Amino acid sequence: MGDLLDTVKNLGFEHLILSGVPLGGQKLSPMVELNGWPRGWFERYVEAEHAAVDGVCIYSAKTLKPFLWSEIPAKWSGTEASRRVAGEATEFGIWSGFAVPMLSIHHWQSVLSFASSAKACKISPRQQVQLVTMAVYAGMTIQAFSHDDEDDESPLTDREREVLLWAAAGKTSSETSQILGLSESTVKWHATRAREAFGVATTTQAVVEAVRRRLIHP
Repeated sequence: MGDLLDTVKNLGFEHLILSGVPLGGQKLSPMVELNGWPRGWFERYVEAEHAAVDGVCIYSAKTLKPFLWSEIPAKWSGTEASRRVAGEATEFGIWSGFAVPMLSIHHWQSVLSFASSAKACKISPRQQVQLVTMAVYAGMTIQAFSHDDEDDESPLTDREREVLLWAAAGKTSSETSQILGLSESTVKWHATRAREAFGVATTTQAVVEAVRRRLIHP
């Protein structure tokens, strides 16, 4: 992170954060992989659960195209809550930024967000490409480190994997119960445990996480 911060300072950015993008009530803090945010701002952001209303965070879940914060559609950046988050960020010297969303094997999606004390980012298309290249390399490196450190144990039981596999095939809880010879309530219980293992709100999200982590292969 130190090397990355030293490099992007030449482009006008003093802070950065690399994190999974929280969805469906997920908490941001456990998803953060590189934290170069001002300490007080990060603590306030997490405590106030700003990720749920912050236009930068919301838009990062909806696109894989890198973007200046100023380019976020008003639908998400123009809400009262999002404007409040942006206003609070200025108290910590954060006025503008550039975000690079990317796919992740650990999260629904990740984003590396660079922040600047300048009221408007003035970076050329070439500099944007440089930032994207650095962000993608950083994301790949962090994923490789994380994968090396993980043990081989799956967060899912064999039965939970089976339930998600049939859900991925479009089967209802009732249909899955008939296929597996279980009661429907038992199938629903396994689905709930799978959602809890990934910290997601829906079975569909659990299926996507399981596929991303190569735990099931529909």
